[in-house]
Amino acid sequence: MMTGLGKSALLVSFAIVGLSGCKTPPFCEALGACGGDLLAGATDFAKQDGLVDREWTVVAGDACQDQLQLPPVAVSLVRQPPVPANVRPPDNETADWCGNLVFKPSGEVASFLIYAPPLPLKVGALTISADYDRNTTRGTYAMQTTIVQTRDLHLPETCLTAQGLRPACPVLGRQLGKFLAAEANIYSMRCQDPPGKTGGCDCQFELSFIGGPNGRWSYTDNPTQINFFDQTYAPPATADYCFHADDKSLDLTGDNETPLFNQKSLRTLHMKQPSCDDGVQSVSLGEEGVDCGPNCPQKTCGTCTDNIANGDEEGVDCGGSCLGVLCDPDLAITDKNQRRAACDNKKKDPWEEGLDCGGPCVKECGL
Repeated sequence: MMTGLGKSALLVSFAIVGLSGCKTPPFCEALGACGGDLLAGATDFAKQDGLVDREWTVVAGDACQDQLQLPPVAVSLVRQPPVPANVRPPDNETADWCGNLVFKPSGEVASFLIYAPPLPLKVGALTISADYDRNTTRGTYAMQTTIVQTRDLHLPETCLTAQGLRPACPVLGRQLGKFLAAEANIYSMRCQDPPGKTGGCDCQFELSFIGGPNGRWSYTDNPTQINFFDQTYAPPATADYCFHADDKSLDLTGDNETPLFNQKSLRTLHMKQPSCDDGVQSVSLGEEGVDCGPNCPQKTCGTCTDNIANGDEEGVDCGGSCLGVLCDPDLAITDKNQRRAACDNKKKDPWEEGLDCGGPCVKECGL
């Protein structure tokens, strides 16, 4: 699911931690477990190989993740070697971004460690197919998920001055952006002065993950459960399921409070038949983009360079699927057809070093 992890900027996802036998109560309520024939009436659309397939889609409101107890461990401790037996480990501390930021004498960033807890799902699509021998009680599956979220971080004044350097916040954002440029999952790093200029820098960036598990599936001896086997040789992820024959929707719940597809914290999914207005690109509908294509009312799919606010864009060729292109942050602009990209709005935004230049903008100031 994660790609492009280079340099020392690693993305660390934290798992559930049990302390003194305590356990965080799951937030998600289990969905129905009625079983059903998942491939009844299905057709062959995925590979045109004579094996029937069925596709479901899910959006954020129909996906539930358990609440996690995040470990209050300083991220800098992640780099430490294991503690020898009978030696007291370092005391847990509140995670501090300062321990992750190192400057070069030139002011460039030498090291910066990004971390995040498991992030909420934005959209997803599940396709299951019959097996090679046309057996419909087992076969292959592919779960494609998209996760996009804006992450906030605050670097206090002492953090920025401790190394004898104090870059302006927009400059810091540009330097961090350059350092993280090789990370395929991180976009639009920007920093600005906090409200009231109380010291330090407030920074934001977008995390985006597109991918997901795939492997084999099979029914179990329990008629209301299904096993999903991924390609990591992990134990099978068992799910309670209910296939509603009337509307072809599918409810999945991780069995015995376990995560679905072995994906951290993902507990339940209420999945529906694909449509041309669900915000998910569907294979079975022949969509060529999100909710567009020859079989949808919107025949032509937009792009991030067509000078039109279309698709899931938040403005004209910015936001949404146009990753790395920030929209004008002015909340007074309520019509997305009037909202332009921040780096092309003829204004000096808080994270820019000049008018539409510097910070997260491609254009450098003074050129």
